[in-house]
Amino acid sequence: MTEVAAHSNALAFQPALGTPRTEKVAEQVKVLGARQSEAAAEAVQRQAEFSTKRAEFLSDQAQKLETRAQTRNPETGLGGRVDITV
Repeated sequence: MTEVAAHSNALAFQPALGTPRTEKVAEQVKVLGARQSEAAAEAVQRQAEFSTKRAEFLSDQAQKLETRAQTRNPETGLGGRVDITV
């Protein structure tokens, strides 16, 4: 039995001859642009969520202060005990 060693110059991954290089680069640019847009949208979403939570917190604080001010009796303050007329 004869053994034959074959040698080939073929590349393991040959570039597609039907797709020019400029089209590949353009596709890569589109993919990169889409990824950047997605990252920017996620950042904006996080900022919006933070702003919403901050607004809710401040609204709750304002409500608590308003309730506290309404329940406070003005007669127990200093103005009822000290004459400040000029």
